[in-house]
Amino acid sequence: MIEGPRAAKIEELPQIVKLTSWIFGFEKHGVYLDKVFPHVFCEKNIENLRVIVSDGRVVSHLGIWEGWLNFYGFWLKVGLIGCVCTHPEHRMKGYASALVKDAFIKLSSDRVDLVMISGARSLYTRAGCVEAGIIYDYHVPLDVIKDLATRLDGLKIEPYTEDRISDLIGLYQSEPIRFKRSFEEFKLLAGRTFVAEVSESMSIFIAYRMGKSVSYVVFVKGVWNNLTIVEYAGSRVAALKTIYEASKIFNVEHVKLPVPYGDWELTTLLEEYGLKPKSSHATASLAILNPVVFTEKIRPYVEERLGVKANFSIAACNDNVFESSMFGERVKFEDSRAFTMLVFGRPETVHSSDTVKFDSSRIPEVFKRVFPMPSFNYGLNFI
Repeated sequence: MIEGPRAAKIEELPQIVKLTSWIFGFEKHGVYLDKVFPHVFCEKNIENLRVIVSDGRVVSHLGIWEGWLNFYGFWLKVGLIGCVCTHPEHRMKGYASALVKDAFIKLSSDRVDLVMISGARSLYTRAGCVEAGIIYDYHVPLDVIKDLATRLDGLKIEPYTEDRISDLIGLYQSEPIRFKRSFEEFKLLAGRTFVAEVSESMSIFIAYRMGKSVSYVVFVKGVWNNLTIVEYAGSRVAALKTIYEASKIFNVEHVKLPVPYGDWELTTLLEEYGLKPKSSHATASLAILNPVVFTEKIRPYVEERLGVKANFSIAACNDNVFESSMFGERVKFEDSRAFTMLVFGRPETVHSSDTVKFDSSRIPEVFKRVFPMPSFNYGLNFI
């Protein structure tokens, strides 16, 4: 007997944790996903754990986390999707596709503006997602950071402990793009088990100047003797000093530093030392669920960037075809994914085989003055 797609039941939560931990290779290392994603695999979020059940056994799963993303002063409701999997004995039956369709119906019903899915699969492309957003991949030699760090006197680098959570919150709130996190959510995420390449747990260091917190950096040490930066906030100069001090503590050879498009302070600091990104990857597989509503929400950002009322709008012509206008200039999108690409940009590295008709050379200049909008990382909210 097959049930679903449907919301999981609380008594099915242990099954879900075991299935996902096994399929994604964590269980063999003694790690379970309720510790890696405590904000997802919990009773509070049970309605967002979507499952297909066969004879009382959970055989396919998709996890959702819904929240808010502050973007330069306005709020977007976001739906993060991850941990999509099916037991090997039940694959090729369309279960994953059914769960993705079910998830998009729920997210639309919940009036989510933007969907973010970790990973790139044709499964997500068919649902209306596209790899968009631009994250620059820097590999930073430690001698470069050392040269900068030696010029930064007066900073004291301290490891994070739970009693310092207010320092993290204050710094994170200063970021122009950030997820909404309650005190308890931030504490939960800061204490999560963050496993990269199934190797080491997460570490957080905070930089202080004259007793005040000025930056923090979240690290994960990988199996290739490097540090990967998960999240940072506050002073970018102090963040680089923090990265250098952490590299000495962990005795690593180099640092992987993903920098979102739009973080020009950190970008210029790195380029002053001759560093160029190796490539760029997507923020996630993104989908704007309702382009008309989304356009209204980002209008304040657009008009503030241009300095005048822009008469920026988008209208649905017919099924999945939209036309956007600004100052009399018009762009038609025959695929809603093309609008997502315009808004968030397309990275150099794309992993999926999605083919979206999008000719950036035909975009009017006034649109290029606004788009792509600055990108963002999952950070501690990753699922």
